[in-house]
Amino acid sequence: MAHTIEVAKSGRSTCRGCREKIEKGVLRFGEETPNMFSEEGGTTYRWWHLACAAEKGKLANEVRDALKSYPGEVPDRDKLDRAIAANLHADYPYAERAGNGRAKCRVCAEAIEKGSLRVAFERIVETGMGVQRGAGYLHPACVMEYEDAKKMGRDALIAALKEHSSKLPSEDWDALVTEIV
Repeated sequence: MAHTIEVAKSGRSTCRGCREKIEKGVLRFGEETPNMFSEEGGTTYRWWHLACAAEKGKLANEVRDALKSYPGEVPDRDKLDRAIAANLHADYPYAERAGNGRAKCRVCAEAIEKGSLRVAFERIVETGMGVQRGAGYLHPACVMEYEDAKKMGRDALIAALKEHSSKLPSEDWDALVTEIV
């Protein structure tokens, strides 16, 4: 799907992140999504303030990519670039420490404790509001039972994790590799 950045044509759209109106003339990020009301299978956009999409919407990768093709000037570009860099999710799969204890492992359905290592694969869920993309988490010990990881194989998975988990300290990396069986 093609996301977009454009100048708001009116002041009627509402940001999906902060729920405030996006004023006319302000740059906004359009997250392309299937239109539930289109019989032909058309698409529509969910609108965001640029900063909200990068920070609250967890769309930093998408905003970064849309900015590459935006020909105009972006106000506060340095600030936006810092927000994107801080919230940029590595491509999937990646590994990190769990920020909270709410996620459940996609294999064993047990909670992943706050602060413990976890592996993220892209998860696509179709809801009444359209297709939602996000991370699905796994315990490192369970990851090789996950279908996408099985297809990759252990060596390819570890190579992908190494490439996409650049923020992981070396001691965490060593622990992660030993846990993946």
